Amino acid sequence: MIIGIIRVAAALLLTPLTLTQHHLQPFAHARADAEDEVKLIIQRIEEDTLKLRDEIENAYSQRCSIETLSQCSRGSFNGCSSVFPNQQCMEADELVVEACGGGSGGGCNALWDKTTSIVSIPSALAQGKDDNPTDPELIETACYTLLAEDYMRTKYENDEIFWDSYNVQPSWTYFGAHNGLFRKLPGTVDEECGNYDPRLRPWFVAASSGPKDVVLVLDVSGSMSGYGRMDLAKEAAITVIKTLTISDRVAVIAFSDYAYQVHSDSGPDLLVRATNENKNLLIDSIQKLTDGGATNFHAGFQLAFDSLERTIEQEYTSGCNVAILFMTDGVRTAGPETDEVLSLINDSTQRLATLYNRDTKIFTFSLGSQADRLATKEIACSTNGIWTPVGDCDRDLVGAMASYYKLFALGLGDDTEFTAWVEPYEFFWTKKMGTTNSAPVFDRSVDPPLFLGVVASDVHMDAFEQVLGENAQSSTMLQRFIHLSTAQCPKIDLSDCQLEGLRYLAGGGEATCGICNSTDYPGIIPTECPFKPDLPKNLWQNTDVEGVKYKDRACCEIGSNVPSEMCGIPDDDDIHTTEIDTCESTNSIGGGGILGITISVLFVICCCGWLFYKHKKVAPPTDAPEEVGTNALPVASVSYAIPANNAQVTYGGVTAVMPPSASAPPMNPAFHVRT
Repeated sequence: MIIGIIRVAAALLLTPLTLTQHHLQPFAHARADAEDEVKLIIQRIEEDTLKLRDEIENAYSQRCSIETLSQCSRGSFNGCSSVFPNQQCMEADELVVEACGGGSGGGCNALWDKTTSIVSIPSALAQGKDDNPTDPELIETACYTLLAEDYMRTKYENDEIFWDSYNVQPSWTYFGAHNGLFRKLPGTVDEECGNYDPRLRPWFVAASSGPKDVVLVLDVSGSMSGYGRMDLAKEAAITVIKTLTISDRVAVIAFSDYAYQVHSDSGPDLLVRATNENKNLLIDSIQKLTDGGATNFHAGFQLAFDSLERTIEQEYTSGCNVAILFMTDGVRTAGPETDEVLSLINDSTQRLATLYNRDTKIFTFSLGSQADRLATKEIACSTNGIWTPVGDCDRDLVGAMASYYKLFALGLGDDTEFTAWVEPYEFFWTKKMGTTNSAPVFDRSVDPPLFLGVVASDVHMDAFEQVLGENAQSSTMLQRFIHLSTAQCPKIDLSDCQLEGLRYLAGGGEATCGICNSTDYPGIIPTECPFKPDLPKNLWQNTDVEGVKYKDRACCEIGSNVPSEMCGIPDDDDIHTTEIDTCESTNSIGGGGILGITISVLFVICCCGWLFYKHKKVAPPTDAPEEVGTNALPVASVSYAIPANNAQVTYGGVTAVMPPSASAPPMNPAFHVRT
C-alpha cells in the first residue's frame, strides 16, 4: 500500500516535468527553424549588398568615359532642391514621415520616387552655384555613381516582392563616397539640407575599417583655451565617436598635468563597447570637459597603453587592430621630453604586438591654425603613424579625422566577401527600428586596392521581430548583431611609400615624412583620367524647389504627387538656406585676426564712451548691431574689407594669413583640377 502511494506521488511529481519538456520540444524546433530563416534573410541581404558593391566598382571603371561624363550633366536630382520625375505621396503602410503629419489625421505623408536616386552633398563641400560641388573628384563621383541607378531601381523592385511575404516595406539602398557624396534610392526629399555626411555614420566606418579598439587621447590643458581649440578638440573627438559601432571598443583619455579616463562603465582603465548608449555617455562627458593645467604628452600616452593592455588581458577587446588618436595644440609643457614619449610609444606598440598580436597605429592631430605642429608631426613620423593638421575653420572635419579608417580600409581590399552590420537603431524619418548592412568599395585594378566608399542597405527590424518573436532592442537581438559585426579583422601590410601616400592624403605635402619623393601612390591616391574631360558644371536636372521649406517641398496628401498646403507640422521653420560660414567672414582670418578685430572694436567703443563722458551728450538711437557670421558684434563705424586668399592682413597689430576659399583647392590634395 505504502509503495503504491509512493508510486502515485512520484507519477504526479514527474508529470508536470514530462509535460513541460513535451511542450518545449515543438518550441525548440520552431526556434531552430526561426534562426535558420533569419540566417537565410541575412544571407540574402549580404548577397544583395555585395552585388551593389560590384555595380559601383564596375561604374568606377567607366568613370573616364566621355559618355559617362556627358550624361552626367544635369543627370541627377538634388535631395534638397529638385522635383523628382515620378514622385508620389507615400502610402501610410509604406512609410510614415512624422514631419508631414505621419500619414494619419488628414491623410498626409511625404513625397518619394521609387524609380529615381537622389544625391546629397554636405553644404561645406557644395560651394558652387545651385549647391553644385566644385571639387573635380566629387563631380566625377556623382557621374560614375549615376551608372548604378538602373541596378538600384531593379533591386528595389525585387525587394518589394521579397519583403511583401513578411508584410514589410523595403528600405533604402545607397552609396557613401569617401569624399562625402551620398546617392540613395528611392529618392526622398532631404529634411535637413546639407547636414548629412555619410562618413559620419557607423555603417560607413564599420565597413571601411572592420572591428577595432580606439583610444582618443585629448589635450585639455590650459593652452587649449586659446583660439577656440578646446571646442575644436571636443568636436573632433565627438566626430570620431559617432562613427563607431558595436564591433568596436573605445576609451577617451583626457590629459593636462596628469591623465584620466573619461567615463567607463566597464571599470577603471578599460575600453567599453561602442553601443549607442555608451557613445552617448562618452559624448556627454566630453562636452563637459574643461581646460586647465600644463601639457604632459607622456601621461596621456601612458594611460592609453595601460588601458589597452588591461582591456586585452580582461578580454574586453575587439580582438582586432588598435588606433590611438592623439589630439593637441602641440605644445608640451610638462612631463618627460619628446624623446621619452617616442620611446614609450614604440616600446608599448612592440609589447602589444609581441604579447597580444595587436597592430597599433598612432594618429596625431594638431588642432587649430595657431597650433605648434613640430612635436605632433615628429611623433607620427617616428612611430609609423599619420599626422594631420586640423584648421580652425576646417570645412571638412570629417575628412580631416578620417585617416584612421582609410588606413584600416586598405586591409579589407583583398576580401571580396566582407560585409558589416550595425546595432539596431531608430530610423530618422519613420522612427521605426532598423539596421544596416554595408560593404567597402574599391578600385581593385591597383595594388593595394583603392578605397572608394561604402555601399549599404537599410533593413527594417519588423521581419526579424516577426520570425524570432523578439523585440528589436532586446539584449539577445543585440548579441546577434554583435556576432555578425565581429567576423573580420583587416590585415594591414603597407610599404613605407604607401604609408607616405596616406599621410599625403591626410594633410598634403606638409604631412609627409620625407620617406618617398613621389606623390603618385597607386592604391592610395586616385589616378587622373588619361585625357582632359570638360567636367559638367551643373549636376542637377532641376532646382525648382531651391530655398523652399521642407513641408512645402515634401509634404503631400496621400494619393497625390505634389506638395499640399494642407500638410506638414504647423510652424515648421525648416528653411533650406546656405549656412552662414563664419570662417568666410571675421573668422576666416584665423585666431590672431579675430583677436585684432576684437581689440579694434573695443578700442572704438572705449573712445566713444570717453567722448560721451567728456561731452555729457546722449547719443540718438542707432540701428541694431551688424551681424558678422553667427555672432552679432557692435561694429560701430568700423569697416574692413575681406582680403584675397593667402593675402597677409593686419588688424590691431596682429598679422594673419587668409586661408583659401571654399572654391580654391580640391579636397584631395592629389586630385588637381584638369586644364
